[in-house]
Amino acid sequence: MHSQRSVDNGFQQEIVEPPRLHEKLVHLSIKALVLVVVTWLCLYLVSLVGPYIGIKQLHIQIAGSIATIIISFVVITAIRGLLQTTLVKISPHLSASISFFIAVTISLIAIISLMYQWNTNPESILVGGGVAAIIVGIGVSTIIGNMLSAALMLTAFPARIGDSIQVVNDNIGGKIAEINFFFTRITTSEGAEYVVPNNAIVQGNVRITKDMPIYNLQLPFREGDDIEVKDCSTLYRGTVNRITANFTTLRHGPNNSYETILANRAIVAGNFVVIKRTLDKNNAVTP
Repeated sequence: MHSQRSVDNGFQQEIVEPPRLHEKLVHLSIKALVLVVVTWLCLYLVSLVGPYIGIKQLHIQIAGSIATIIISFVVITAIRGLLQTTLVKISPHLSASISFFIAVTISLIAIISLMYQWNTNPESILVGGGVAAIIVGIGVSTIIGNMLSAALMLTAFPARIGDSIQVVNDNIGGKIAEINFFFTRITTSEGAEYVVPNNAIVQGNVRITKDMPIYNLQLPFREGDDIEVKDCSTLYRGTVNRITANFTTLRHGPNNSYETILANRAIVAGNFVVIKRTLDKNNAVTP
């Protein structure tokens, strides 16, 4: 018994819990802070010895700007990658919201840092730039407008990432796959991607309705079935060639050279009477 216990103790392994999300964020924040401090310390030391070794202030400003952009990009990418690993614990919409606001915060800090490095006053640019200031202002307003629209969609919009929606203007249905800084990406049932600017959605230029998942529609037939679909005035007879989230395609005529496309919602709503033809024991088609 004593030897058996010693063997069990020898093979006993300590179970270590994986680090939690907040612990990973703390570690990432510490690493980012250390990276920023080391970078600025190096730039400060270079600025002290630069005049003696032929390095001009312009070169230091350029190096500082490049370092600021690279650090911001690395930190944003690292945070997004970290959030991607936690999708099993939190919803994709919450992960996208956290990633968005962190990216906006870091971008604003980077912009302020760049303006500080170049001793730039935003008011002097807008007032003294003339036509260039107007062009920049329009571009910035468009970018900021899309970013604010994305923030509204991530926080107050009733449809979230993963929801099934219908774009009323273009009669396109699908699922929201992504909401980023500038646009919303919708994946249709056919696998195509439909991109809508965030501004257009918030301002109402593109109307979106949140609906029941289109993929849950229960049709009384499958691909390959021979069916008849009729309403009060028309009869459609053929073989079900393809079923998508929105439409059913029937092939009929000589050599199945004709196609008739029916809306699935009309079939489920009872607008048509569906007759499914089956095979009897003698492999003959029976109504």
